[in-house]
Amino acid sequence: MDLVLTATVREETGKGAAHRLRREGLLPAVLYGETQANLSLNVREAQKYFNTKGLNQLITLQVIKGKKKEDVPVLVKEIQYDPVKGSPLHVDFYQVSMKQKVVVKVPVVLVGEDQRVNDGSIIDTTLYEVEVSCLPADIPAKIEVDISGLTMNNSITVGDLQPPEGVEFLTDPSEPVVVAHAPRTEAAPEEEEGVEEEAAEPEQQEE
Repeated sequence: MDLVLTATVREETGKGAAHRLRREGLLPAVLYGETQANLSLNVREAQKYFNTKGLNQLITLQVIKGKKKEDVPVLVKEIQYDPVKGSPLHVDFYQVSMKQKVVVKVPVVLVGEDQRVNDGSIIDTTLYEVEVSCLPADIPAKIEVDISGLTMNNSITVGDLQPPEGVEFLTDPSEPVVVAHAPRTEAAPEEEEGVEEEAAEPEQQEE
């Protein structure tokens, strides 16, 4: 576990306390699980880790209470963001057991596009995450999908992928991950055919 975040146990709770923490550059947080605590983190440090490592990775949360320090393995449960600034406002962590499997969603990353023969098709990613089950230490940072051999009108499904060792895919195997579509062609406007009106024959007057 190379991802370590430092968190300090806080005694104050409530909206007022959360506002004060944010003004001081701290991020309110809550730890759930065997070890439960209200915490505060350095918001810049936390945001840097979330942006670079993602939200599905195992984190060593170094919880500081007075002179005591405890390393707790956690995963991010939920993050609340400022709707305008996009900065994190609150984060929930949950403690995990290193001996029990967890279920997380792992991002899909396409590789091999530069080696793929250009057949004019359009590559469309239809699945951006794959749900997996594994031990916390085995959580992959990403699932790579090689599209170097993908040809027009074909697709790669979850069932076509090889999961990393110790990892089980839970997403439906038939779910397409990426599809090579034929390019759309605009239909030429149909030529309007003039309608010739047949001249009505004059009725013969009865004599």
